Amino acid sequence: MKALTFSNVLKELDALGEKLRQAASQVESDRSRALSCLEDELLYTIAYIGIPPEFIPFRGWDYQACHYSDHIDMLEYLSRFDASGLMMLPGASLSARAVTILGTPEQQAFFFSRFNQPPCWAFFAVTEPEVGSDTQSITSSLTPADNGYVLHARKKFIGGAQLASVGLVFAREGNLQRLVMVEPEQAASHMTITPLEQFGLQGSNLTEIEINGLPVTSDRILGYDRKGLNQGLTALGQVFERHRPMVGAMALGTAYGLLRVLDDTALNTEQQRWRAQQWRTYHLLRQQLSEIAERYQSGRPQYHLTSQLKRRCTLFVETVAHCMPHLLGEQAWLEDAPLRRRCRDALAFEYMEGTANIHLMNSFRCYTARGGVCAHVS
Repeated sequence: MKALTFSNVLKELDALGEKLRQAASQVESDRSRALSCLEDELLYTIAYIGIPPEFIPFRGWDYQACHYSDHIDMLEYLSRFDASGLMMLPGASLSARAVTILGTPEQQAFFFSRFNQPPCWAFFAVTEPEVGSDTQSITSSLTPADNGYVLHARKKFIGGAQLASVGLVFAREGNLQRLVMVEPEQAASHMTITPLEQFGLQGSNLTEIEINGLPVTSDRILGYDRKGLNQGLTALGQVFERHRPMVGAMALGTAYGLLRVLDDTALNTEQQRWRAQQWRTYHLLRQQLSEIAERYQSGRPQYHLTSQLKRRCTLFVETVAHCMPHLLGEQAWLEDAPLRRRCRDALAFEYMEGTANIHLMNSFRCYTARGGVCAHVS
């Protein structure tokens, strides 16, 4: 068995990146054909990182050897080719972390056993049309009924739901916050999944989900017997804390790919200085990303730094993308449709997650808690 580390897969990543690029170029016209471009065991192996090893069919790799920093390195490298293609891959999405934290052995088996037959997708539904990702304002409800509960929910900007065989829905039961396991096929008579029109990162396949009167038994509620915040909110925080550096990695990888295009472009002296400054910014952010990944791996996460870095990475790639048409020249820009698409994708990272204000508040709150100016006001 070979250790699943960045160094052990590095020599294969260029070929995998080209498959991502090919898939992303076709997703707008033929999603089925685009998905067929991704039928590669090593791509699926990487996409399944985060799923408990006993439910993974790729026995040639030691998932226990894959540190969080290895995963971040893989995502950043592959995003240099195409982040939209990367988002098309199967896997447990954000749900894996929540299920492993809160799920009983029986619930984990129910959720993860289907991944033994790849490709398999899952979704994670928190965001709502009116309140976004503000967990304190969620209106989706889980109401007690005969023999269990009834779920009503409306969620938006949910990736992968059209292909998913299972997913998690965040809802309220009175003052409690719950994560409910839902199987779209079994819930079809109570559930509609509508694709959203997207301008960028179409590989994420964002949807709107409506659930009306879905019967739910207690064994489908994660953390059902736990008390207080352990029922859902704590797990939700850990899910997002793990996810934010991954979004930052994809944004940085996209910026790297755009800057490499500029390396092959004739620029004047002022433009060359600008390009050099962007490369310095990239390497600085990349080093910070590595440090945050190491802290997370060692159990010493710093939430305010994670939020700051994620926001900086998305702003950075947006800055580079905005300048691309001006630096390339009209003809080169108009003739390169894949590059124009990647620049559109670069502008979608923050909008897709939609948590810029949350990251700004996290950064400020943690700063004051650690001795900032406001912390000294009595």
